[in-house]
Amino acid sequence: MKQLKTYHLIILAIALILVSVVVTRYWQARYYPYHPLFVEILNSTNSTIPSVIIEHGNDQLQEKITLVQLRPEEKRIIALNHQSGLGFNVQVNYANGEMTEICAGKSKGFWFYRETILDVGIYTTPLY
Repeated sequence: MKQLKTYHLIILAIALILVSVVVTRYWQARYYPYHPLFVEILNSTNSTIPSVIIEHGNDQLQEKITLVQLRPEEKRIIALNHQSGLGFNVQVNYANGEMTEICAGKSKGFWFYRETILDVGIYTTPLY
């Protein structure tokens, strides 16, 4: 009889987990129709970068995010209200006055990108 109770508790626990997952997914789809796109900005230079500007947009939204004073080997993660595969612009303003920019994030299906800033430019890595 004791084994029967344990079996019922296990079945009940599994059922509760499944119901929780379904309810959570429904709630997220209802109130959060878009998945955020995450971008990690990594300064792989030997100097502080005064500013990094990330821009993206579509027919309903235009967003511009400015990161300031990115120290050497520092990384920051930002979330964009943007869909995967549509791309975003990254502009780096170096301490010596030079500027470089790229259009990144064009790989459809990825929701996390790393933008590595080097002395010679920007390198994009789709992670997830």
